[in-house]
Amino acid sequence: MANYTQIVLVTGANQGIGFETVKKLASEHDDYQIILTGRRKDAVDESVAKLNDLGLKNVEGLVLDINSDESIAAAARQVDEKYGRLDVLINNAAVASPGPQSRQRWLDIYNTNVVSVQMVTDAFIPLLEKSQVTKRIVNVSSNLSSMSLKSDPGHWNHKQEYGPYSVSKSALNMLTLHYVTRYMDDPTWKINMTCPGYCATNMNGYSGHVEASSGAINTARLATLGPDGPMGTFTDKNGVIAW
Repeated sequence: MANYTQIVLVTGANQGIGFETVKKLASEHDDYQIILTGRRKDAVDESVAKLNDLGLKNVEGLVLDINSDESIAAAARQVDEKYGRLDVLINNAAVASPGPQSRQRWLDIYNTNVVSVQMVTDAFIPLLEKSQVTKRIVNVSSNLSSMSLKSDPGHWNHKQEYGPYSVSKSALNMLTLHYVTRYMDDPTWKINMTCPGYCATNMNGYSGHVEASSGAINTARLATLGPDGPMGTFTDKNGVIAW
């Protein structure tokens, strides 16, 4: 096994922004081992093969269904047994909210976008604590979560309604801040939020305005922060997003 300086795990990475994030990190940092995860083994294997065929041999697959406590525990155990640590966790997996907004739909979206992120993060924190480098958690949020922008009559988001998706991402921001405040006095931790922008992905029926690779830019930046990097920020590739 190669002596990789960084072990990185990305959830929901067999397609879309997660896939592009893995691709960008693997291509720009050959000393990183990137763990590409997804719910289905066939989809994970196919995505890893695509990246390996591009010459990116520092990518491996791992089945991780973030809505299954058993799957989360199994994935954390496998990473522990193979590497004994984790240096970077990117919580990218999420679902959107098209269609009728039933009670069950709200619960399903909140469960995936908030509760499952908490469960994954808590499962991998013991491995992050074993890291001997800067420990990084990147939570993929959205500018649709911003209450400042939502309450601004002059902003495009003011009268838009995105239902449980935007509400869940606001909750994700608060969840992230709980981790930030827990570790804010320890400079070896860098926990931040990113908005990838409205990218064309399967989640939105490829209606986004920019390519999925654009959404990986800021995520990759935050995933590679050093000891002098920021903590507790909410940004996109253009800068700070108002809370």
